[in-house]
Amino acid sequence: MKEFLNRLGLSLIILTYLSMVSALYEQINPFLIFFGLLCSGWRIAHFYGRVPLLGRLWLNFITIASSLVTVIIVYPLGLFSIMLHLIMLGFSLKFLELKSIRDVHFFVNTGFVLVALFFIFNYSIAMTLVAGLLILLLLAVLLSVHGGHLAGNRFIKLLLKSCLLSLPLALVLFVVIPRLPSLWKMPLQKYATTGLSDTVSPGQIAELSRSSALAFRASFVGEPVRQSERYWRVMTLDNFDGQTWSQSLSKKNQEQQAKTGSSVSFQLSTKKNSIDLIIEPHYNYWIPTLDYGKADLGQVSLSDYALRSTKPVVKRDHFEVDLYQQIETKPLTTVEKQQLLSLPTQGNLETQDWVATKVKQGLDKQAILKQLLNDFSTKNFRYTLKPPPLGIDQVDDFLFSTQAGFCVHYASSYLYVARLLGVPARMVTGYLGGEWQAQDQFMSIRQYDAHAWVEIWQENKWLRIDPTAYVAPERVELGLEQSLSNRDEFLADEYFSLQKWRNIRLLNKLRTKIAQIDYLWATWVINYDNKKQLRLLQSWFVNVPWLNLFSAVLMIMLLVFSSVFLIIFKPWIRQKINAEDKLYIKLQRYYSKKGLRRLKGQTVTDFCQLASTKSSHPSALFESFSSKYNSLKYDVNLSASERKKRLKQLRFICKQLQKG
Repeated sequence: MKEFLNRLGLSLIILTYLSMVSALYEQINPFLIFFGLLCSGWRIAHFYGRVPLLGRLWLNFITIASSLVTVIIVYPLGLFSIMLHLIMLGFSLKFLELKSIRDVHFFVNTGFVLVALFFIFNYSIAMTLVAGLLILLLLAVLLSVHGGHLAGNRFIKLLLKSCLLSLPLALVLFVVIPRLPSLWKMPLQKYATTGLSDTVSPGQIAELSRSSALAFRASFVGEPVRQSERYWRVMTLDNFDGQTWSQSLSKKNQEQQAKTGSSVSFQLSTKKNSIDLIIEPHYNYWIPTLDYGKADLGQVSLSDYALRSTKPVVKRDHFEVDLYQQIETKPLTTVEKQQLLSLPTQGNLETQDWVATKVKQGLDKQAILKQLLNDFSTKNFRYTLKPPPLGIDQVDDFLFSTQAGFCVHYASSYLYVARLLGVPARMVTGYLGGEWQAQDQFMSIRQYDAHAWVEIWQENKWLRIDPTAYVAPERVELGLEQSLSNRDEFLADEYFSLQKWRNIRLLNKLRTKIAQIDYLWATWVINYDNKKQLRLLQSWFVNVPWLNLFSAVLMIMLLVFSSVFLIIFKPWIRQKINAEDKLYIKLQRYYSKKGLRRLKGQTVTDFCQLASTKSSHPSALFESFSSKYNSLKYDVNLSASERKKRLKQLRFICKQLQKG
């Protein structure tokens, strides 16, 4: 061990391992982390002579046993997780057999594979910097076993120089190399980590609205839609059990069919706009869209005008959606109408009596619904993120008792009354609004923008009704952030969120700058796909045929490779050879003709001793040559006059050794 790995090398290996474990700790089982720490501890103990290296028999036993235990522990997580853990296990086991430089090479190469796997789970700018640090540490380990003799400053300088020289090449390869589809499918989590659910009850979206987590970003190809029309549709809920709104069996079946690519076709009118969406991972299939979105490649349309992806969104993903003025509506079937009018047979008697009274007064359906909306705006109803709890009869308690709630409270009550009146209705959940970044022309929609509204069937088409707009019109016109930013309940659990302190100018400027950088990163790095690559290359080479475009890409790559080669090797600069080295080279050439070649790594002293055995010259003459050469080469305190004198003597000795 000590013959090839010094303290610096071991320290770098331990530091690299701990950094890798820290980066992947969320994906690695605690057993494997503990096992790896034991292996690294054994290596440290061996370095200080406390324990011996394990024999091959013990190594094989530990490898097989730990592999079986690892597979058994992580088997329920799927094949991808098993492979990740086995690679990490090999990374840990290498501590037990670091016997040669070859083992260090294996350790470093395995580390690079783990960094690549790290990018599957983490792709933000901050995590990319972490990955860059891991790569730097791996290269430092490699350099420590090949250049461990270098002084600290020279070691760091060479390490950083190697990394910096590789960046231009990496950038060009990223831009021009064709984007290939994934070779494997990402493991799907068993539940969504954030975002909307397929069931909604009063107060549920209010809890979601306490989070400032980013849901998605959107940019418009044409003019951006005004704030009050930014209703981002995600799903519709048409079943009510008295407590919770959910999807009916037919809706769930359609959702399942969408996963197989089964799409509903509509007759579309004139295209009015297009939006580019960058959606944060939510481990579901939904794609938010404004009315009315058409399914693009990798998307399917549902009968309720919602869009679904053909695969779950497990990473920050990009979608393009075309918007149209109108969309075809088909008459409701008897089964659909029955579902859209269904209500629990019991409960909410006070609401039923209120509706019956209005009907007896001669009011028609639309008048009663309009009066309910007017009550929301004129009576003591209030909009709050912290509504009081409701009893079993939720609608009764809300309309006639608490009169305080969030969007779901108002939407649910309105929907219940509409169905009592025989008006087919459904709840729509999604997001409302979004923060517009005028400088970069994109908007950020966060979890606190989650919203619920109602659609009623009127005159053979669906009409959007947002009861929240009557009790809190500023929620629709300004967005939740501005309408509630001065209340303590807004982001009450996120005290250190920059969103909460947007009224402070400096912090708000910092927040918007971070959002701008993150958006550009997501657009041009994370979601740099074949389409963007083609657009970028065509913008560089306008009206260039495919063959010429391919040739241009090759020329760019050749240019970069050539530039890196020239920077590293500098062939135009002739290496300066000292006078003593010229004499030594001359001596080597002379004796090479006599069959004596200098071996790689052989010092001047060793070479002269060997040459003295092959020559008739006295060995003292060879010793004098090596002594004077070493003093000229390594004695930094040698004066100029003394150097000149010794160089003259060395030149004379060299001539003497080449005679005879």
